[in-house]
Amino acid sequence: MVMWRGWSRGLLDSTQHDRGSAVIETAMMIPVLIALTVLLLTGLQTGMTALHLADTAHDLARGLARGISVEDIQLQAHTQAPDAELTMTQGDQMITVNLSQQVTVPIPLFSRFSFNLDRSSTAPLESL
Repeated sequence: MVMWRGWSRGLLDSTQHDRGSAVIETAMMIPVLIALTVLLLTGLQTGMTALHLADTAHDLARGLARGISVEDIQLQAHTQAPDAELTMTQGDQMITVNLSQQVTVPIPLFSRFSFNLDRSSTAPLESL
């Protein structure tokens, strides 16, 4: 009967033939994980900016509908959303406020990827 010493142990223990591939795999995954994290944070930032612009547009439209002066509305818009562009239109018994803001990815390599967020709100004119 022939006994092979260490033969079964060699098949079960593959770390002898690994030669650092785990380190290489980890080093290759780090940029991918960083990119996914940046993508997630950029998405969250964009969503929060969109919600903030929508809330601000709603507040401004209600203020205009209730009779607050245009100068006060412009000051409030500049205070609440300093990077947004404000446009106001008045129709038949309706006031529409539109806020538009340019959003860019906060990474120098992807800074050319920018888009425009537009949020608007309409409110009926209130008369006493």
